[in-house]
Amino acid sequence: MRYGLILIVVTIISFIGYGADIYVPDDYPSIQGAIDASVNGDTVIVRPGTYLGEIDFAGKAITVRSERGSAATVIDANGGTGVTFRNGEGAGSTLDGFTVTNGNEVTSGGIYCNHSSPTIMRNRLVANISYSGGGIACYDSSPVIVNNTISGNVASYGGGIYCQSKRSSPVILNNTISENRADDGGGIYANYSSPSIANTILWNNSAQNGPEIGIGVPGYPATLTISYSDVKGGSLAVHVEPGSTLNWGAGMIDEDPLFLDAAAGDYHIPFYSPCRSAGDRNAPGLPDTDFEGDPRTGLFAFPDMGADEFHTHFYVKGKVTYGSSPTGVIIGWPGTNPVMLISGSGVLPDPDHTPFGAFWLMPPWDHRVHFNSIPNNGVRFIDRAVSTGLPPGSRIPVQALVGTELSNLWIIEIL
Repeated sequence: MRYGLILIVVTIISFIGYGADIYVPDDYPSIQGAIDASVNGDTVIVRPGTYLGEIDFAGKAITVRSERGSAATVIDANGGTGVTFRNGEGAGSTLDGFTVTNGNEVTSGGIYCNHSSPTIMRNRLVANISYSGGGIACYDSSPVIVNNTISGNVASYGGGIYCQSKRSSPVILNNTISENRADDGGGIYANYSSPSIANTILWNNSAQNGPEIGIGVPGYPATLTISYSDVKGGSLAVHVEPGSTLNWGAGMIDEDPLFLDAAAGDYHIPFYSPCRSAGDRNAPGLPDTDFEGDPRTGLFAFPDMGADEFHTHFYVKGKVTYGSSPTGVIIGWPGTNPVMLISGSGVLPDPDHTPFGAFWLMPPWDHRVHFNSIPNNGVRFIDRAVSTGLPPGSRIPVQALVGTELSNLWIIEIL
């Protein structure tokens, strides 16, 4: 990794073989151009920025991942479908770490799967519109959908996710599905299919039938299995058509997850969220990390529900502009001190592994000490004005030291 957030690749299913790394826009100006030039086993690495237009995996067993995560890298569908899998793609076809937005197609707005079963991980599906599957649509498909945030999407069926056909059995694991709207199945709609859901938050979705989940239509029964998840309204928020089946498993709760700022798209959870340590550590395919690369759980711990795992972390809310006063957020165990922000002149090509964790900052360093400990909710907000000596285009790498633990690396970019 050269710059950006520390990204730890989650291996869900191994792909045998070694391929080339293709960079966008270094080697090809567009993501689709890089996909077209790739062969099975390659990895397309996308630098931060907004990329306009649809992309299609074209049946290739490749990984397309952002260099710095969904906060920094956007696929703007521009009224089409953001990402398409329709040529028999399997688990070796992976989309990792993008914001997919502005999709508006009948079959799907954000991600369209047809006769394919790709891996969809650590993405943010937001503000997409479709007749079926505002965020993700699965037709005759069984993708692995893990560590994604799916919010603010609109559809007639399945505002967040739509599943159709008896050959569709997607695995929906450790996702946050919130604020989506539909006529049927605000969060998820299953028609003649058998999706399984675990460690997932379904909250504040809305629909006339099944505000959180809708299952089946007359003559086309579906079976949906869910466990260790937080569903607003509990099973009463699930509409089950006659002949269809809801398997309401162990570990289900109906409690406000207490997102830090859902209105601004911030779905991190605080220390006292009921979703913390409430997931199933034995869930098949449980990822090693969350949507930002934070470790999910130790050997004897229980994972959190949702896309976010409560862990020492630093990030900046919103865009940083010249002369602004952005809010930095440090997450850590309550009562921990000291709390320190450290910025560097650049990013090391390889991290320095210290007793505190991986240190990525290139000297000289600027130490900014905060004597206040982490509050009881596990979240410390820090407001600082952007120095007038830093013009637009400046990039400031930052890490936080919380007690005896280093956070991830965050690059503050001044727009």
